[in-house]
Amino acid sequence: MFNEHAVARRVIEAAATMTWPADRLSIQVLDDSTDEDTRKLVEQISAQMRSRGIDCRVLHRTDRQGYKAGALEAGRRQTEAEFLVIFDSDFVPPTDFLLRTVPHFYQADGTPHTDLALVQAQWGHLNHNDWALTLSQSLWVDDHHTLQMAWRSAAHQFVNFTGTAGVWRAAAIEAAGGWKARSLVEDCELSFRSLFAGYRTKFVKEIVAPAELPATVTAYKAQQKRWTQGWVQLQRMHLSTMLTSYRASLLRRVHLLYMMCISWQWPLWALWMLVLPALVYTGHWYGALNSSVGVVFYLLPSLIWLGVSATLASLETRHTYAKPLTARTFLGRVARVFPNVVISTGMLPHQFSAFCEGLFGPMHSEFERTPKGASLALPSSASAIEARPAAKRVYKVKIHRPYVLTELFFCAYFATWATLFALAGLIWCTVIAGYMASCILYLVFHYGDHDGRVLFVLDPRKFIPWLSPTHKA
Repeated sequence: MFNEHAVARRVIEAAATMTWPADRLSIQVLDDSTDEDTRKLVEQISAQMRSRGIDCRVLHRTDRQGYKAGALEAGRRQTEAEFLVIFDSDFVPPTDFLLRTVPHFYQADGTPHTDLALVQAQWGHLNHNDWALTLSQSLWVDDHHTLQMAWRSAAHQFVNFTGTAGVWRAAAIEAAGGWKARSLVEDCELSFRSLFAGYRTKFVKEIVAPAELPATVTAYKAQQKRWTQGWVQLQRMHLSTMLTSYRASLLRRVHLLYMMCISWQWPLWALWMLVLPALVYTGHWYGALNSSVGVVFYLLPSLIWLGVSATLASLETRHTYAKPLTARTFLGRVARVFPNVVISTGMLPHQFSAFCEGLFGPMHSEFERTPKGASLALPSSASAIEARPAAKRVYKVKIHRPYVLTELFFCAYFATWATLFALAGLIWCTVIAGYMASCILYLVFHYGDHDGRVLFVLDPRKFIPWLSPTHKA
């Protein structure tokens, strides 16, 4: 954790309440906090756990060298445990987490699966109903975990570690070379090194660890920038190995190559959206004879894909949410596709910028934390801890001005095309170009909202309270 004053108590107490023999459980709190109050709070809570007979140790580093990977490697070198269980500070592991994950490393007769490096659990959500942003995230997380990772695990015996809610075999980390801060996705980078070392990984969707989704646009952009930039850095390090040295079936190699290169969706989508308006305006598209037919031809495949993925992800979330899946809750979960489309569209220029920085920027970049808000909506099955409110604190989040300029350029670009299409009488094209500009502008408007502001300086509660995600009617 790093300056996680709001969630420090919750995660430490949750870890301490996991069921496991006390003499075989050791808790490490890897705290790189620079905020003195947070450091004192962490020490205080850990001391309380020790007074209960729980081995709870705090590792405070004097600097953040290597960021999260550096902290994990420092902690790894101070334990001889056979299995390492990792949680980010905003997660709340259920009390039976260890009882349900560790057995996957063994066969029915107790013989260990020595080639199994990782058991990854599914992410649950503490605050998915907060507002449009968290609803959108809950859908793509459900899709990524419940559908994609479950299939990859079954088909290819490999999933990338998601940085949290997973159990690693310590020997596998050692064999792969330990934690390294060579990219911003140290979790995925280690996963591929373990793959190249001959290990497999496993995803279990029935084990759910609830966590907070980024509750502000600023926090979400910080998270997504780190992930997209980091995945591109990972390609720069390991793509040649995947193409030339890794030995596996053609199907498995193709799928793993797709996984490694998934971040290319952003520049390809951006390029297509920049070129398409000119093709439409000059008549070089399928709608040249009939614009309605052209719009259907271009949009229908995407709409079908969105509908199918949202439906399947919502059907397969019976383990993720406390509420049972009824016709009403199912429809509500499918409806998340609407905010998801808006948020994903609005993120296009930001993610395109992150991709370019990952491809052309330095390999060793600053690990920018995702601010946590300490949602208290703990599911009853999460843990036996008591939800305790923490003092509201606002930590500085870096605003990347070049990213904002790129977003404004995209806004102006699509607004200009919307005007030209309107003058040419292309109504559908006008609507779509205006939609692109509006989605991007919506997220630009909320940038800076981690401290309750919009447009970096304005407090929406003073002049447009209904736009604030914390507003209650």
